[in-house]
Amino acid sequence: MKNKIIENLQALNLFKGLNQVELEHICNKSRLLSFKKDDIIFCQGDKANAFFIIIQGLVLIAKENKNAEQSILHIFKDGESFAEPASLIIGHYPASAYAASSCELLEISVTGLKKMIQEDPDIAMRMIARLSGQLNTLINEFEQYKTMDVPKRLAMFLLDLLEKNPDQKYVDLPFNKTVLSAHLGIQPGTLSRAFNQLTKHGVRSDRSSHIIFDDIDSLQDYVNNST
Repeated sequence: MKNKIIENLQALNLFKGLNQVELEHICNKSRLLSFKKDDIIFCQGDKANAFFIIIQGLVLIAKENKNAEQSILHIFKDGESFAEPASLIIGHYPASAYAASSCELLEISVTGLKKMIQEDPDIAMRMIARLSGQLNTLINEFEQYKTMDVPKRLAMFLLDLLEKNPDQKYVDLPFNKTVLSAHLGIQPGTLSRAFNQLTKHGVRSDRSSHIIFDDIDSLQDYVNNST
């Protein structure tokens, strides 16, 4: 179990500058957690004592306004981390996190991490350097993503889901199409039109969450070649 946790820590960009001893110290302050779909991971306003790495599954981040209406901010997937600013800087969670599918998370306590940083400030400098590089990469990826047409964004999302089950010719969306629209940054009506446009590339969808692929090669060519 310890080796598995350290492997996941090493894969996280934030910790790539740390040595084995430092990683083992963080490991001792971490634990693996399992959640079922729709389980609450933390609530908006809760004290932030930890951040998380997604080992498997999808996590939805949503913020609630004064009228108790929720806005979906982001959906994180396998290998991504979330809630670092809340736990390391803010001190509370500014939004809520829910399991968008069954998922396994690595919870990293910040208590031990902050103590390590206080004892050896060089650790903080190495972490900041890693985060700066990651931020630049994310900004570039975001700019490229926002210039893509909506059907291509949808196609990329569907192919990413299909990678988890490469022998299948179908997938079930891990959440409803309203959530998917918010994840892609579009309106539900725009999502319907995007699905219609993907029919020429072998994608079939009804009002449910079941998606069928009749021509995966065509869909992959569309993603790889369109601009």
